[in-house]
Amino acid sequence: MQQFPLVSIVTPTFNQATYLAQTIDSVLCQDYPNIEYIVIDDGSTDSTPEVLSRYSGKVRWERHENMGQALTLNKGWAISTGCVMGYLSSDDILYPGAVSKLVAILERDNSVACVYPDAHLIDNISHVVKRNVCRPFDLTDLVIRQECYIGPGALFRRDAFDLAGGWKSELKLAPDREFWMRLAEYGRIEFCQDVLAGYRIHPESISYKDVSEAIGREYLFVLDQYFDSSSVPADLVVRKSEAYGYAHLILARNCFRAGLFRRGWELYEEACRIYPPLRSTSVKARILRNVVSKPLRIALATCRSVFKS
Repeated sequence: MQQFPLVSIVTPTFNQATYLAQTIDSVLCQDYPNIEYIVIDDGSTDSTPEVLSRYSGKVRWERHENMGQALTLNKGWAISTGCVMGYLSSDDILYPGAVSKLVAILERDNSVACVYPDAHLIDNISHVVKRNVCRPFDLTDLVIRQECYIGPGALFRRDAFDLAGGWKSELKLAPDREFWMRLAEYGRIEFCQDVLAGYRIHPESISYKDVSEAIGREYLFVLDQYFDSSSVPADLVVRKSEAYGYAHLILARNCFRAGLFRRGWELYEEACRIYPPLRSTSVKARILRNVVSKPLRIALATCRSVFKS
């Protein structure tokens, strides 16, 4: 790698005017001297164009008719020119020094295809609500249990991206997880323990919204695509039924969260049929915690925003 390789960061945005300026400023304030920053407005109907107009000459930005996050992000990557690439959601932020520290890791080890930092969970006014929410990458956890530990700030090599391909536009819920599964084939995904990003959770974010069963079935589609590949590691192939069991468990949990208890129980029974160890008491307790924790997070965040505003 040459000294200070060009880093291309893309931010796709849709109706996130409330947070967009903080996101942009967090990139512009980086001390790394060679950043290409592209922001693409995916047909926002709020004041996003006005926010972006304040940054003319500082960032490259475009606007097009709404076509979805994946296609918008892929467009940004296609027009970018850096040999190191990344993306930053329009409600997340980078902390000072993030790009410099992550690029240094890529420069030290050519076997690393991607590097991502630890992050804090932040609320709608950027107060930290949970610390150190990321963990070292584990392909087994990602494929088998749908546990994605990669948060905001990830950077990856263009040559690995070109081999893996971009986000799949047919996915609405899990395009990032599916992308990491493919990218992992072309090099190591490294975890930087420094907290270099803020992952924002707020009432409009997908983490808060109930997920329909139809959308949630993306997890099954992603597994179908993954296990159809001839390059799946042998130790994952033998755990295929476990992966499908956990995917059905997620569908069940989503139904429970939405109050669809009968359908949730049916999906839980299907998960246990596919992978019987899911009948354990510890799994049932974890489902209960997950179902209860979501409304509590929403209530706490709402109260926090009211009392701190």
